[in-house]
Amino acid sequence: MIKPSQCLALLMMLAALQAQASPPPNPRWEQLSSEQQSVLSVLGSDWDRYSPDKKQDLLNLVPAYQKLGPAEQINLQQKLKAWADLSQQQRDEIRANWKKLQSLPNKERSQAIARLKQNTDASMPGRARSTHH
Repeated sequence: MIKPSQCLALLMMLAALQAQASPPPNPRWEQLSSEQQSVLSVLGSDWDRYSPDKKQDLLNLVPAYQKLGPAEQINLQQKLKAWADLSQQQRDEIRANWKKLQSLPNKERSQAIARLKQNTDASMPGRARSTHH
């Protein structure tokens, strides 16, 4: 027979497990684990302004980040920082352009992406430049 104290302890353990399994849908920066804060540190100053959906998307990066190699982790951190450093207007423009790109037929989309990559390679130091015209 289960004693009342055992039942209470079991209920408390279940409540703690449920709290761990289902994080808040719109967590504040302080509610993130130290691992989450470490991976997303470049976004810390803006975190509380993000929508709940955006927060969940970013939190979903954390487990994948741990599986990346050191160079890939650095690359992801640089991309997060570059995004965080953009103004809201720049972010809005990028989102609008992405939406336009996604609406293009496959062939046009592929051509546009190829042009973007070529322009990016040409404008970024240290990247291999395309030699074909």
